[in-house]
Amino acid sequence: MTDTLLRSLRELLLNESEPLAGLLRKCLMLGAETGSEALRDWARKELNGYTVGGEVPEYRAIPLPPIAYDYGSGPLLNRGQTIDHRYLPDGAGRHLPEKLFFRQPIEELQRLAEQEHLTFGVRGLAYAQSVWNSQLDEFEGVMNLRFNVSGSTIAGILGQVRTKLVDLVADLTADTPLSELPGKDQVDAAVSHRLGDIYNTTIHGANGPVAIGAQSQAKAEGLTVEDVLRLLDKVQEMAARTADAHQAELLDAVADLRAAVESDEPDTGEVVRKSGKLRAVVSKVGDATLAAIASDAVQTITDLALNGAFG
Repeated sequence: MTDTLLRSLRELLLNESEPLAGLLRKCLMLGAETGSEALRDWARKELNGYTVGGEVPEYRAIPLPPIAYDYGSGPLLNRGQTIDHRYLPDGAGRHLPEKLFFRQPIEELQRLAEQEHLTFGVRGLAYAQSVWNSQLDEFEGVMNLRFNVSGSTIAGILGQVRTKLVDLVADLTADTPLSELPGKDQVDAAVSHRLGDIYNTTIHGANGPVAIGAQSQAKAEGLTVEDVLRLLDKVQEMAARTADAHQAELLDAVADLRAAVESDEPDTGEVVRKSGKLRAVVSKVGDATLAAIASDAVQTITDLALNGAFG
C-alpha cells in the first residue's frame, strides 16, 4: 500500500481527465493510513457534499450573479429580463445572500458543469419578488426570479478543487519518498496550509499548532487564561438566567470547555474541540446578547489556544 498510494495519487493528478471523485477517495485512504482526520474530513465532505447550516469553503462560492425575471405589464409578458441585485428596489434584496455557495457532492457538480445553463433559486428571491411587486403599478408585476449560472462557472469550482489537491500532494511529496507515507503531523500541516480557510481550528501536533488557517489571527494578544475564565463566568451567568430553549445544552458546553481550560495539563486540541462544541451551540441560541458574548468568549479561547496558551 505504502509503495503505491502517494505515487498513484501524484501520477493521476497530472492527468486532467482523471475524475476528481476517484482522487478524493484516494485522499480518504491516505488520511486513514496516516491518521489524518483533517484530510479524511475534507475529502469526505467534497465527496458527500456540505450539509445545510455547516461551513462551506470559499472556493465553492461565486459572487451573486444577475437575477433573471419575467416582467408583465397588462397583457404583455417580457421573459428573461435581468437585473443586478444591487439595483433592486429598496428593501427587496434584504434577505439575499452575498454569494451563492454550492454544497453538492463533487460528482453532482461534475454533472452540472456539463450543462450549458443552470437555474438556481434561494429563499430571498421570493421575498425580493414580493417587495418589488408591492412597489409596482396595479397592472405590472415581476415573477419567476432566479439566478442563471453557466456550466463553465461550476467547472471553475471543480478546477479549484483539483488545484487544492495538486498543492496538497506537492506538499506531501516534497520531503517524503513516494514509497513511504508522510506522518500525521505532516499531512495535518499540509491540510492546514492549503485548506486553512476551512480548518481554522484544526490543531496539528501534540504541542500546539504547526500551522493555522489563513483566517485565524492572534486577536487575543494580551489576554490570559484568567481572562478567559472570567468570560466563561459571564456566559454561564447569563445562560443560567435565560429562558432560551438551548439553555441546558449551552450550560453543558460551557462546563465542558471550562474543564478543558482548567485541567492541570490543558491539551490544545481538547480546548479547541470544546470551543468548537460551544460555538455550535451558540449558533442556535436565540438571545442575541448572550450569543454575542458567548461568541466573543469562544473566539478569544480559540485564538489563545492557537497561539500556544494551553500547551
